Amino acid sequence: MSEEDIDKGTEVEADTPDVEEAGGAEEESPAAAEEPTELESARTEAAASQDRYLRAAAELDNFRKRTVKMRSETRDDTLRDVLLQVGPMLDNFRRALGQETEDVGSFRQGMEIIFKQFTDILGGYGLIEIEAEGQPFDPNLHEALVQVPSDEHPPGTVIQEMEKGYRLNDRVVRPSRVVVSAAKADSDQQVDSDQQADSDGKA
Repeated sequence: MSEEDIDKGTEVEADTPDVEEAGGAEEESPAAAEEPTELESARTEAAASQDRYLRAAAELDNFRKRTVKMRSETRDDTLRDVLLQVGPMLDNFRRALGQETEDVGSFRQGMEIIFKQFTDILGGYGLIEIEAEGQPFDPNLHEALVQVPSDEHPPGTVIQEMEKGYRLNDRVVRPSRVVVSAAKADSDQQVDSDQQADSDGKA
């Protein structure tokens, strides 16, 4: 074997470990590359989730602020509208009070006209008086102040209205405060006496 061949063989042998090392590096690189990729995906997803959360929180806060502002504006507009309609009624009050008259009937008639004007204004906003006197007592609409025995009305009937009740769009805002009829004590005693007599007769 010539020196040239020996030299070539040496070069081949020397190159072989380098090839094996390169091959080993190629086998380890996919596993090493996968771990950073998964971590990077997790971090990206976490950042996206945090961004969505912050956006949702900001939108919710903006919605709350808009709602509060809209309610305030609606309340102010409604109050302004009510005051504009109440203004003419107040003018009528001033005119009535400014007149010097001894005619009580005429004065009363003027007050009744102003009162109707006021109830019409409130009715335009859905405020309606609750019917009470002569009606069966309804705990959803009436508040009983006292019960009075009565022969003229069935028990549980509203016989007097002390304070007017109101509903706003079918919702009770103030119940009527009323006096309610009750059965007379004499009638109850008569019923008890009859029942006692029946029991004695059976005995």
